[in-house]
Amino acid sequence: MGNVYGLQSAAAFSEAFRVPPEMAEESIVGGDGEPSRAAGLGIYRWKTPSMESFQLPETDELIVALHLGGSRRVRAITERGLSRSCSAPGLLTVLPPNRSAAFRTDGSISLVSLHISRATVDTLRSESLRRLADSSVPRFAFRDPFVSAALESLLRAARSRQHLHAEYLGAMTHALLSHLAQWHLGSPADGALSMSPIVKLGRSSVGDLLTHIDRTLSSRLTLDDLARRVGLSRSNFTREFRAALGISPHQYIESRRIETAKRMLGDTDLDLSFIAQETGYSSQSHFSANFRRQVGVTPTGFRAQR
Repeated sequence: MGNVYGLQSAAAFSEAFRVPPEMAEESIVGGDGEPSRAAGLGIYRWKTPSMESFQLPETDELIVALHLGGSRRVRAITERGLSRSCSAPGLLTVLPPNRSAAFRTDGSISLVSLHISRATVDTLRSESLRRLADSSVPRFAFRDPFVSAALESLLRAARSRQHLHAEYLGAMTHALLSHLAQWHLGSPADGALSMSPIVKLGRSSVGDLLTHIDRTLSSRLTLDDLARRVGLSRSNFTREFRAALGISPHQYIESRRIETAKRMLGDTDLDLSFIAQETGYSSQSHFSANFRRQVGVTPTGFRAQR
């Protein structure tokens, strides 16, 4: 075993996060013991840069991830738009094989992820585990103390480099998957999501468009410009945007401007005129009036509460 970094889904995570894992341990489990990247397990520790969203392509590997720290506003981008539930530190997400997924993060996150190849699941010779791997429904932002403890134990062992060998990793993974299959397979719990492979909006993805909006909040964002960006007419763009996210483009842009302003007011000492400019308002008075209407207090009052 070693830092082989050979599992396809681990490479997909690294590309999506734009950083390599802080820690990576991979192992071959089962079979004849010959090295094979098709029959492996991997445990990884990640810390992402600050980002608005990321997308994961489909692979043939099962992934169990534990949110360790960072943003508390991570949401899945589903067929109906952004999920109502948010992932926060301590919550789990399970991504089945052959499903892509997209997430909005609104900041940096840290996580530990366990990646299991389909061949490894097959070597465990358990029908319930095969059904878990065959499940087409991701599970997002749910709590399970046993699975969280198992992942944290694997992470500690990998860091110590003393006890994490193929037999230990395989046994812990088997126990973790057996628990998931027993308590979560087919359960209609709140964590079950219907994620689209990559939610599209015209010729762009929803994630790409939301990232563009956040990067250009200080500019004058018009419906015509956004519609042209995704190759739709203004009316079609408005209709498809509302269908994807549940609100109009104007409502979304206003909410992002207010959330960005709240973050700047709480985390910096920048003056109000600069914050107004950076969030796309034509004047400080316009910013202050809109902020009070949306939040219930003036920007100065909000800053005093922090």
